[in-house]
Amino acid sequence: MNESNGDRIFRVVVGVALLIAGFTALSGVISVIAIIVGAILTLTGAVGFCPIYAVFKTGTRKLTGA
Repeated sequence: MNESNGDRIFRVVVGVALLIAGFTALSGVISVIAIIVGAILTLTGAVGFCPIYAVFKTGTRKLTGA
């Protein structure tokens, strides 16, 4: 896990909002983009792991212990 709890909550909330908007309020290409981004944010928030953070060897979670 490389995401803090705050990061995870934010990702899930924004991801679900984008999914809802993509399926209900938006149309066309914007709808598809919103659904894809929303799914990615929801998934990474639920799992607690962001592949982009891993590539850049960073994250928002504080490491504990030595």
